Amino acid sequence: MIKNILSELGFRAQQHVMIHSSFKALRTLDKEFKIEELISALKEMISDSGSIIMPAFTYCFKSKDSSNEVFDRLNSKSKVGAISEVFRKSEGVIRTSSPTHSFALWGKVTEDIDFSNNPESPLGKGSPIDWLINQNNSYVAMLGTDFNSFTMGHYLEIKAPVPWSDISPWDHLGITKNGVSTDGEIRLKEVPGCSKSFVNFENYLLNHKLMVRKKIDQFEYYFIPTKILYNEGLIFFKTNPGQLICPAGKCEACDERRNKLHKINW
Repeated sequence: MIKNILSELGFRAQQHVMIHSSFKALRTLDKEFKIEELISALKEMISDSGSIIMPAFTYCFKSKDSSNEVFDRLNSKSKVGAISEVFRKSEGVIRTSSPTHSFALWGKVTEDIDFSNNPESPLGKGSPIDWLINQNNSYVAMLGTDFNSFTMGHYLEIKAPVPWSDISPWDHLGITKNGVSTDGEIRLKEVPGCSKSFVNFENYLLNHKLMVRKKIDQFEYYFIPTKILYNEGLIFFKTNPGQLICPAGKCEACDERRNKLHKINW
């Protein structure tokens, strides 16, 4: 049953896929759905000639009052969903070492990226997203999620770049531009911020028929080639930065960036 579902969703052997997923949404396809069975089926279907990449973020930024959590690569729980937490602990998966934005990796990607991966730009150059962009037969699967969860959007912010790409949006929370782990601290070049307005890029892709929102019963999903996301994303992010930041007064993080860029003519 699960393999049939995965096949209908678009998964094939030798693909390299970054997966964003909602356990609650996937259970609408099968109430008996178990995460362990899904992960096992994904690995079998994609094969070790392909790759599975899932965010396993913990957001362990150093705070000014030192009240922050300290990232432990082996033990810190993923804060981006139950599926990523089970996946990171499953057989053959390695987890990267970014204190703020680690990834869980399985398959061919682990030949090029190992557990020590910890770039100063956690979602930019040198990250697993950077690797994925440069692979043929690569995709982003969004299973029951929308572009609020579009991690690649932060990569596009840096590549465009948008005016605030190197400005931290978290000063109001007392958070510094440092990640902290059991291995020490790392100074971050870019600090990812709010992703709520990435839905405007989602609507752009849909309106221009560059991707399709697919459905199985009430379950909605995307399975999108990374080349489309990257090429179209650079165009949209370069020409529409004002659509990638929340309206004034709606989001403290976006307001913080806006205030620091008050001289920019949007």
